[in-house]
Amino acid sequence: MLLEAIYEQDFQPCSFGYRPKVGARDAVQALGFNLQCRPSGYVVEADIRGFFDHFDHTWLKTMLRQRIADEAIIGLIDKWLKAGILEPDGTVHYPEAGSPQGGVVSPMLANIYLHYVLDLWFEKVVKRYCKGKAVLVRYADDYVAAFQYRAEAEAFYRVLPKRLGKFGLEVAPEKTQLLRLSRFHPSRKRTFVFLGFEFYWDLDRKGERRLKRRTSRAKMKGALKDFTEWVKTHRHVPTLQLFAAVTRKLRGHYNYFGLPGNSRSISEYHRKVLAIFFKWLQRRSRRHRMNGWRFYELVERLRLPGPKIVPYPRHKSLVLV
Repeated sequence: MLLEAIYEQDFQPCSFGYRPKVGARDAVQALGFNLQCRPSGYVVEADIRGFFDHFDHTWLKTMLRQRIADEAIIGLIDKWLKAGILEPDGTVHYPEAGSPQGGVVSPMLANIYLHYVLDLWFEKVVKRYCKGKAVLVRYADDYVAAFQYRAEAEAFYRVLPKRLGKFGLEVAPEKTQLLRLSRFHPSRKRTFVFLGFEFYWDLDRKGERRLKRRTSRAKMKGALKDFTEWVKTHRHVPTLQLFAAVTRKLRGHYNYFGLPGNSRSISEYHRKVLAIFFKWLQRRSRRHRMNGWRFYELVERLRLPGPKIVPYPRHKSLVLV
């Protein structure tokens, strides 16, 4: 709480991870808004390999001393960082880098580290050398940078590993790419994934170029697999409780992925979830198998929610970052 009070006023608008009143959905909305409203033709999608296990403790304490003069606080954080980890074989491991897994202070320390490593560098250095528009949106260690001109995007892509390497970090090559993404080349084949959404340019119903988002194939496949495993192990639960739990799962999915323009993906998710649910309800009993008529009667009577678009709250304002 103390660190949040100190640093919340310093964090850049491009940072959305582990901060009060903003989250992953806000980052997705802000990125879409900026790509749609600002001139951008090239996107650098990047991720940091094992960030929470590799950031340097010495660098972190140097960063903290920029805003915190009380060495007692620095010492307390240092003890937290070096807390021993109990291994399955009974040995205790004392980490020399990274943050404690599951520690409540870890997200804040991660944000502080990347605030200095990435956010301020992009704002004070990268943008200064760009003749065109440049945008960065970051959620924890997952971030996307968009540029108006190819040369500036290539320069950022080339310099980024050196910048991260200076602070003991490295990019994940399998999750890092530079691609052409422009309203002048609308195509569903030119895509990138950010926080479970696949972004691409396409024509809307009026024939106008529009930045669109859909649930990524990997996220869709993973969500359906998780639901299948869950319903297999919980199909013995009484029917009313089981339907109530499925209702919560569907609403949770719609609340995150139900953005305008993504109706096709959430309809697909709803249809496949019902098919999986029906399949495993049939296997509850060999003597009293549930038929399709009975299942859809329960769906209607218990009001299992259908696909729903959940608009961005009106009280939140999107800004150009």
